[in-house]
Amino acid sequence: MLDGSFSTFAFGPFRLFAAERRLEKDGKPVRLGGRALDLLIVLVEHAGEIVSNRAILERVWHGVTVDENSLRFHVKNLRRALADDQRDAPYVTNVSGRGYCFAARVERLDRMDEQGSNGASFDASPNLPIRGRAIVGRTDNIELISREFSRGRLVTIAGPGGIGKTTLAMATAEALRRSFGDAVFFVELAPVEDAALVLSAVVSALGIVRRADEPMAAIVDFLRDRRLLIVLDNCEQVIEAVAALADHVIQNTVGTHVLVTSRETLRIQGERVHRLMPLACPPVNDDMSAEEAMSYAAVQLFVDRTTAGFGGFSLNDALAPTAAEICRRLDGIPLAIELAAARVEFFGLPGLARGLNDMFALLTQGRRLALPRHQTLRAALDWSYHLLSPTEQAVLQGIAIFRTTFTLDSALAIVLRPPTAVESTVDAMANLVAKSMLTADSTGDVVQYRLLESTRIYANEKLAASGDKAETARRHADHHLRLLEAAAADWESDAGKAWLRLYAGRIDDIRAALDWCFSDGGDLLIGLHLMIASARLWFRLSLTLECRDRIEAALQFLSSLPKPDVAMEMRLQAALGHALWYSASDADRLERAFGRALVLADEVGDVPIQLQALWGLWASRRAGGRYREALVFAEKYTTVARASGDEAARLLGGRILGLTHHYLGDQETARDLSEQVLRIGRRTGNVLNSEFQVSHEITAATMLTRILWLQGLPDQATAMLQEAIAAAEQSGHWFSMYYTLCFAGCPLSLWIGNLAQTQHYLDMTLNRAAADRWRRCWALVLRLRQSGERGALIASSLEPRVDLNTAQEIIALASAATIPMPQPNDDVGDALWSLPEVLRVNAELLLWHGGADVAAAAESKLLRSLDLAQERSTLSWELRAATSLARLWHRNGRVAEARDSLAATCDRFSEGFDTGDFIVARQLIAEWS
Repeated sequence: MLDGSFSTFAFGPFRLFAAERRLEKDGKPVRLGGRALDLLIVLVEHAGEIVSNRAILERVWHGVTVDENSLRFHVKNLRRALADDQRDAPYVTNVSGRGYCFAARVERLDRMDEQGSNGASFDASPNLPIRGRAIVGRTDNIELISREFSRGRLVTIAGPGGIGKTTLAMATAEALRRSFGDAVFFVELAPVEDAALVLSAVVSALGIVRRADEPMAAIVDFLRDRRLLIVLDNCEQVIEAVAALADHVIQNTVGTHVLVTSRETLRIQGERVHRLMPLACPPVNDDMSAEEAMSYAAVQLFVDRTTAGFGGFSLNDALAPTAAEICRRLDGIPLAIELAAARVEFFGLPGLARGLNDMFALLTQGRRLALPRHQTLRAALDWSYHLLSPTEQAVLQGIAIFRTTFTLDSALAIVLRPPTAVESTVDAMANLVAKSMLTADSTGDVVQYRLLESTRIYANEKLAASGDKAETARRHADHHLRLLEAAAADWESDAGKAWLRLYAGRIDDIRAALDWCFSDGGDLLIGLHLMIASARLWFRLSLTLECRDRIEAALQFLSSLPKPDVAMEMRLQAALGHALWYSASDADRLERAFGRALVLADEVGDVPIQLQALWGLWASRRAGGRYREALVFAEKYTTVARASGDEAARLLGGRILGLTHHYLGDQETARDLSEQVLRIGRRTGNVLNSEFQVSHEITAATMLTRILWLQGLPDQATAMLQEAIAAAEQSGHWFSMYYTLCFAGCPLSLWIGNLAQTQHYLDMTLNRAAADRWRRCWALVLRLRQSGERGALIASSLEPRVDLNTAQEIIALASAATIPMPQPNDDVGDALWSLPEVLRVNAELLLWHGGADVAAAAESKLLRSLDLAQERSTLSWELRAATSLARLWHRNGRVAEARDSLAATCDRFSEGFDTGDFIVARQLIAEWS
């Protein structure tokens, strides 16, 4: 390895002057970009060795997160500059999987002269400013930076404007003052815009009084044998000069430590970078208390600065969520928070929160003696923006169109336009990260970039002023349309959590794209296609109400087109039907949407939409309790699915046929169909269908939970429910869990008599579905079951009638001061699955109400219930009917007959001996023996 003290290297016709960052060929300068030059220096210093990609990225992009694509771009540029393609043995070689190597022979031409004392005299005294305010939320940062100085002598605090770099540097210097014997020097470089004046500023701060005509030599002579700390503050506008100074000082002294603050790093050897992040902000929580809010540093700073300027202010629980919102909107940036705090006395917290929609006009009153660029939020961003190159400014404007995180590929899709090259755009992105204008998160598989909200708003203003806003918005919308078209293919292979993680974060950008497309000057056709392509994501995120409203608006825009687009209307109507279904809208609107979609699909022969529409028309009938009509659509669906050869559609056909037969009372057919669906669902995995949301595996398992209990197999039913719950949990989809618990979990736990488990299932759905009608029905039934004999009988009358079409009637009872005992009513419509239980409960109601000949009428209903339960193989209903009949016979003196008939029914059970119904039956048999 070459000794780092050598600064000039020769290879072939080239001379590399590392210290001067210059490359010559045959004495003539070679044009080479900054990153490519850094790359060459690294490889030449390690000539003959393999340098890993990670090591190169650390040296060349030190402290900045970039893709390895950037490295490949600059290797390509370097090879072009060295004319590697014209040589038999290239200078730069790639070692697959390991890194790069500089393969040519390298000569070392000179060594830095040893620096000796030049006789300068000094009059130095430490000059660290005294801070007037306590630092908030940065204790850990001070400790981390102090620790960094045990590993090296150069630390850069890097971060965006207003993040608190200077405050942190001063606090860290104070903390370290004793370890340096008070020898801490502060050099304020904010006023220095000429790089040639950097050394003079340092000379002045150090108190050097002679030989200032050779400032670098004088500085090194002063520092050579001393142990001290120099703070170089606000360096970004003279970064090259500061980098050269810091490098020279570190190389030629033994005890000098340098702490730098800058919006970008120095990118020199030995530099340790501390990326300063925003202050921690509270999450969204409308019920957050003041104590909870004050556990976050951003709120602590906001309250501290507000109290300092407005003595009557105190944070209470009522104001805490608003304070938290303000801090979140300001990204936890200390300067922005301090500027906001200065406006509380005038606007109040609610008014301040509303005013942040125009934050640059609002946040204008900084401290009177602060730097000009810290007087307002706009001034802070103006300073950073003017330090960018024209290409960097253009890229920043383009990426401001994104509302959330984005990838490099997404950024290129927006900002890359001829004649701008990919390399320069990638470089600009990397430089924006380096200059703290853009954050990068490399913790996932793909680097995600994000603009702070204040930076995004500022850059958006610049974009609007540039006249390029409309074209950028069009590219943004078109990019997300293409992204979602690709997502449709990904869905087929992975429709679970991984798919959601990949695309869920795009929803805010899709919203923004749709809003622009349907605005004046937008692109209506892109918007219509984007609405169709995004429907799957809206459903997967359970944003069905918003999806419904957006589709209805899209249909209005579609109707304004001069020429009808049948295919587009067909897809929008089908998507609207699904949105109406999952937002519990009225059946007429739903059936109109699906009916129109079916007519159009038949007209153009679109089988997938035919299937969607038939499913929707089946679902509407099923929800309305019209199971005979539902069976017609289920059979039509199955016919179309079989003819299409689509295995997934055939599977869904079995699913909806099974559900329909269950409600019509044919449990044997329902079980056969559901078991077929479950077997395939287990084999193919927990795949969700975009339109039907809940997976085949989950729906089949919930259906079998109900069927198995009805058939007298409660233990198997319980095991099946647990499988359904596990699959729903794995899906990460709240509606799947809600469906499982309300369709199977709550009824099964009530049927087996485990009321505590019912409450647990209701609690599991509380946060997302507290007001949903299905959940409210089960909550009422549970409350009644727990309220004594009378309430339990009312609950028994309601349980078999809990369904989508009867939910509102049941919920209406919950608001009554007293729920009256219902009158017997044998009408169950098409819901024949519950008829045996309804007849049994009606017999109990007759006995409760009393009157002439009620015993005979009750016995008649119980005998009919028993016959129907036996006929339909619903052993659990049969046990309940047998128990009620045995009690009636026992009261009428037919003790032996009651005991023997009940015992005969119990003997047919092979499991479920600890359920409430079975325990009661056995207790009665024991009492009557």
